[in-house]
Amino acid sequence: MKIKKDLLVTAMALWPVGCHALELLLQPDFRFKERYEDNLRLQPKPSRDNWISTVSPSLTFGYLADNNELKSSFRWNELIYHGESELDFSEKIAGINHLFNGERFKTDISANYAKESSINTQLDLTGSGDVQTLVPRNTKSIAPNISYSLTEKDTVQFSFSYVDVAFDRKPNLTNAIRYSDYDNTQYSATVSHVFNEQFSGNISASYAEFNSGNGNIPIETRIFVSNGSTIIPITISGNQAYAQKSQTLTYQAGMQYTVNETTQIALSAGLRDTNTQSSSLTRFPGFPTNSTEQSSSTIGHVFSANLLHAEEWGNLNLSAGQQLNPASSGTQQQSTTFGLQSKYNLTERLSAGFNANYLISESQSTLNSANTNTSRTYLTISPNLRWRWTEDIDLDLSYTYRDRTYESLNQTSIGNGLQLQFSYQPQINRQVK
Repeated sequence: MKIKKDLLVTAMALWPVGCHALELLLQPDFRFKERYEDNLRLQPKPSRDNWISTVSPSLTFGYLADNNELKSSFRWNELIYHGESELDFSEKIAGINHLFNGERFKTDISANYAKESSINTQLDLTGSGDVQTLVPRNTKSIAPNISYSLTEKDTVQFSFSYVDVAFDRKPNLTNAIRYSDYDNTQYSATVSHVFNEQFSGNISASYAEFNSGNGNIPIETRIFVSNGSTIIPITISGNQAYAQKSQTLTYQAGMQYTVNETTQIALSAGLRDTNTQSSSLTRFPGFPTNSTEQSSSTIGHVFSANLLHAEEWGNLNLSAGQQLNPASSGTQQQSTTFGLQSKYNLTERLSAGFNANYLISESQSTLNSANTNTSRTYLTISPNLRWRWTEDIDLDLSYTYRDRTYESLNQTSIGNGLQLQFSYQPQINRQVK
């Protein structure tokens, strides 16, 4: 009986304070997208166009309490490529997040898992830019952080994040180095101070470790052999292995300023110190193994700037930034980004938007190889219209212009896309206990 009593006391201690205010959360969502692309793979000379249908049911569930909340979500994206069934794929994306707000302590922990098509991820900041083929990408991540209010104006925050990415590569995959597995671990600490109602500042420091490897890349080379009087060219097959490790220390300072009720500005800038070790191993049957190891130390800049303006007519968001991020290219990439997002409410139900983003991605490899150099620029421009048909249903129509350039190849590819999306999110009342 004593054991049962102890368990009951423990359970009562762990149960959120004020559990009588607990709300159960249930939010189903359904989306259907029909998309046309005239250059899906962003080839210099596209060979065909594509129609893609996407069916996306999802469910968000959890609870909301006075001082904490738990939300879990799951989305299934069924991708159907008409005329190219080899690209069909079932994406599965799941996540869980818990927030706790105490009098002084605040905690936030999230964990995510995603199995996605590389065609939808390789053009992101952490991709290599290669969308020539479908390679399933598996991503696992966890990110806890805790903050403590030292005074009414001073706060300290500690954060940790871990990301693991793995690709389901098939044998003889072309440019396999551009689908490299990697993991990235980061620790950070931030101290913030509120000067007044309009102005606050912060300083932060972080340490990150990046590891990437691709151990079985098939390659071919031509050699010349003599049969006595004639020299004959012969093609032989082998494999290569690449690996990169790096350690980065980053220091930066930032500020947030509220100009008025409609305009906010956020700025931060700092320095990073990165040590990188890269290695390459080449094997051909019957020949000596060729290995290369190199290391480097670099100092770079990091910064971010954001301007947000919101009124009854809509909103405008301008952003710019530079950071060193992990990537599936077998190396880290320094990414410089510029963005513009805007929305204008034409009527109570109809709104227009305009989005533009420009990425400059620079490969951070110590190996001088065209395979590991994925430096590129990527521009997207996308105007859109949204009509709120009912309280539960939205219709979105958008056009997207894409322009990607690989510097090392002097290769530019342009694509145009048109998309219509139907979204249905029923208004379900939360159950109150």
